[in-house]
Amino acid sequence: MSLKSLSMGIVAVRVGLLTSVLMGFGSIAVVAQTCTTQAKMSPSVRDGLSGAVMNLAQEIKSNNAAKVQGDTIAEFGSASAFAPTAALVASTSAKVAADALVVTQIYILDARNIAPGGNSEADFSCALAGTTSETDFSISGLPPGLYAFAMVEANGDAPWMLSFLLRQDDGVWKLAGFYPKDRLAAGHDGVWYWNAARGFVKAKQPWIAWVYYGLADELLRPASFATSTNLDRMRAEQTAAAPPELINGIGPDMPLVMKSTDGKNEYRFTSIVAGNSESGKQLRLTLHMNADYMADVQAAKARNIAAATTLFDAHKDLREGAFGDVWIFADSTGYAPALTVEPMASIP
Repeated sequence: MSLKSLSMGIVAVRVGLLTSVLMGFGSIAVVAQTCTTQAKMSPSVRDGLSGAVMNLAQEIKSNNAAKVQGDTIAEFGSASAFAPTAALVASTSAKVAADALVVTQIYILDARNIAPGGNSEADFSCALAGTTSETDFSISGLPPGLYAFAMVEANGDAPWMLSFLLRQDDGVWKLAGFYPKDRLAAGHDGVWYWNAARGFVKAKQPWIAWVYYGLADELLRPASFATSTNLDRMRAEQTAAAPPELINGIGPDMPLVMKSTDGKNEYRFTSIVAGNSESGKQLRLTLHMNADYMADVQAAKARNIAAATTLFDAHKDLREGAFGDVWIFADSTGYAPALTVEPMASIP
């Protein structure tokens, strides 16, 4: 994953104690791809970075898009490049405007000695003090530099996590990536869905278990390039309990191929995931499949519903999740996806 692809939101924030930061990293500056956890930072480094991240989170909370753009790394500072970030800042601000913000985790990711222009992954292993656990980051195509990753909890009626990737440029911490996300889905957190998945495994309902494991992963992981010992353990459980058809995963290059009961049609599913509904009170099940383009909207809708019916008839436990709606995307090369939204109860 390139740095550019990480930039869903980009902000820069000044760190007042730059001299202290540089002094604090004297012992690790010459080693490429090292990680320093907050427990191993000097107080001045930790406090300076925490304060900078909190200032950044407050700017997001107050929807100060002008400040965000003014503090953006050069790669994303133009009006056209910043437009998606402005929209993300606005939507996030609406979610967390009344919440209390708390910085919960910060890491320094030192990639100053990485080879420039490379496409390999920059890997950072962050051992957590006093435990056998660690947090890991793996970022493809990362330019050389001193980075920080930070997590901020927005605590309210519907808690959110705001995660940030920052880069230090000319003595200024500038945000290279912003990753906001719900902490709850249908009122439950990731640990709850992890335990629920285990319950479905014991009940010999592997398909809904696999989906719930995936939802737990999505809720617990702060960014797509981050993982941890606990998340790795959960993914191992998911793989061990996966239905045979999903043991190697599912994706555009590895679709789940299913035939209709009459054998006349074939459906190639590339994704089966659960997520929060707009109301936050129910789950949404989202299906993606590769399909031929259909200009006839009604025919495309009938095809999509027939595909979902085929999936649910073959794996009935998928109907037992707390799914209010089913979103069915038919992806056709060169065309916008054909989307069908139906209540789960309406899928025959």
